[in-house]
Amino acid sequence: MFLTYFFMSIMFPTIFALGIFGLGQSAKKASSFIVMAIMGGAVLPKVMGAVADRYDLSRGFIVPTLCFGFVAFYGFMWPRLSKAEGAVTVSTSGGH
Repeated sequence: MFLTYFFMSIMFPTIFALGIFGLGQSAKKASSFIVMAIMGGAVLPKVMGAVADRYDLSRGFIVPTLCFGFVAFYGFMWPRLSKAEGAVTVSTSGGH
C-alpha cells in the first residue's frame, strides 16, 4: 500500500490528459471540473480519519484503496468509455 503513494505524482497528469482528450471546444470546461475535483484531496482524508477512528488505521486505508481502484478502473476502461482507438492514432506531425 505504501508504494501506491509513489505513483501519485503521475496520477493527476494522467487523469487530466485522459479526461480532456478529444473534447474539442468542451476541453476548457471539462478541465475546470477536473481541477475542481482536487477538492477530494481535502475531503477524503477526513473520511479516512473517520473510518480509522471508528475502527482502526488499517481499515482506514480502505478509503484510498477504493479511490485508487476507481482511478485504475477508469484508466483501464477509458478506451471503451471514450470510444477512442487509442493513443496510436494521435498525430505527432505538424508541430505546435
